[in-house]
Amino acid sequence: MTLFEAAGAHERLGICLDTCHLYVSGVDVTDKGVVDALVDDFDARIGLDRLRALHINDAAAPLGSNRDLHAKHRRGGEIGEEMGVFLSHPKLQGLPAFLEVPGVDKKGPSAEELRKVREIHGRWVATAG
Repeated sequence: MTLFEAAGAHERLGICLDTCHLYVSGVDVTDKGVVDALVDDFDARIGLDRLRALHINDAAAPLGSNRDLHAKHRRGGEIGEEMGVFLSHPKLQGLPAFLEVPGVDKKGPSAEELRKVREIHGRWVATAG
C-alpha cells in the first residue's frame, strides 16, 4: 500500500515530488532512465493527474544517504546542472515548481536563484526536444 492509498486517496489529495527527497532516498534524478521509470511508476500506481507540484531542491547530501538536507542555494549541491534531467521530463512540464531554499540572506530564494533554475530548465528542454 502506498502512503497515498493509506491517506485515503481522496479526490482532492495531490502529490508533490521533491528532487532532494528523491535523490537522498536513492532515486537518481540525474539519470534519464531512472526519471522515466519514476514517472511511469508514479503514473501506474497513483496517476499523473494527482501530481500537482514539484519542489526543485538540490541536495546537500549524497545519493541514497537518506539525509534530508537541502543545499542552501543552486551552487554547491549534489545534483547541480543535472537537475535538468528531471526538469526537462516531458510529463513534468507545466507543473508548478517551487524552489525551497533559505537563500544567501536567509529570506528565501532570490531572483538570481530562480533565474538559474529557469536557465537549467530551458537548456535541458531545448536539448531534449
